[in-house]
Amino acid sequence: MEFEKVTPKDSTRWNKVWELYEASFPLAERRKIDDHIRACSDSQFSPISAWEGGELIGLLFYWEWDSYRYLEYLAVNPELRGHGFGSQLLRYLRDTDHTIILEIDPLINELSVRRLQFYERAGFTLTPYRFMHLPYRLESQSQELLILSYPKMITKEQHNDFLKFIDKRVILYCEGYPFE
Repeated sequence: MEFEKVTPKDSTRWNKVWELYEASFPLAERRKIDDHIRACSDSQFSPISAWEGGELIGLLFYWEWDSYRYLEYLAVNPELRGHGFGSQLLRYLRDTDHTIILEIDPLINELSVRRLQFYERAGFTLTPYRFMHLPYRLESQSQELLILSYPKMITKEQHNDFLKFIDKRVILYCEGYPFE
């Protein structure tokens, strides 16, 4: 599997990745395309796509700062799910000395429980911390999410570092920023 940073300049690959992104996440959890394109030019944002034989396997969009990586999005081509590709994407992300932080939906149904189990099998730990995720779109609301971390549970101080990064950097790529 080969991993590549995907940008709008490579329109063929960009279009495939964007299609997977839109199909994998609810509207309220996605950036608008212009905000995402702006984020792609941020040196701390890594819009990574995974390919094998010219076929899109999945995407991995994450932020990196100081000693942290924040996994914002992970998606696998629906036709390829259940074949270990999600685990391979996480191994790529974990191949670092950074502390990795990600969030998932609250455990309200079978799918959300399976998502938690997937990350726990990959070595992530559910933390006691919660946070209200930014609304990416004007018509969206903040959403309470659960926080997981790797390789061990983050401290309250590390959680606060994460919140500061969200409030200072990730917020720049939400529709309508600066907020009135």
